[in-house]
Amino acid sequence: MKPFDMKVDKMRYQTNSAGYLFVFLSLVFSIVALFTLINYDSFGEGLNPTRVVPDLRIGIEITIGIILMLLTFLAAEKVKFYDPIWSYYGLFILAGINFLRIFNIPKYAFDKGWITESTKFWTSLELAVSALLLIVAGIISVRKVYLLHNHMKAIDKHGNNAV
Repeated sequence: MKPFDMKVDKMRYQTNSAGYLFVFLSLVFSIVALFTLINYDSFGEGLNPTRVVPDLRIGIEITIGIILMLLTFLAAEKVKFYDPIWSYYGLFILAGINFLRIFNIPKYAFDKGWITESTKFWTSLELAVSALLLIVAGIISVRKVYLLHNHMKAIDKHGNNAV
């Protein structure tokens, strides 16, 4: 075996820790953004402090956030074991959804006067970082799944013990 093949062969026995880490970091950024948006309160003085008022759209965003958290956790677990469907499609779909969320709830809450401009910026940035981390995890995972798949085909072609 060539040294490169040995590295790929080790993947059969090791998990995709890099992809898993990036998906999990994405999950953290997404959760921070969601909690910042639904719990924002300026604690301003007076009768009208700036805070998010729960309504149907906020409720829908919370529901979407919970579903995305569960799916992102599932994606992290699937990617850890080189699942091709989650590596080739799932991570990129989740990244696209997180990217679209940037233009939804932060803008809505800001337009309602519930959050400040800086809060809108930071939550949008957190969602963008979440999407970017999912894309990075997807690229890493696609590469590793591709290498492992080709390596397994080579093993099957040349017998179970040699490449």
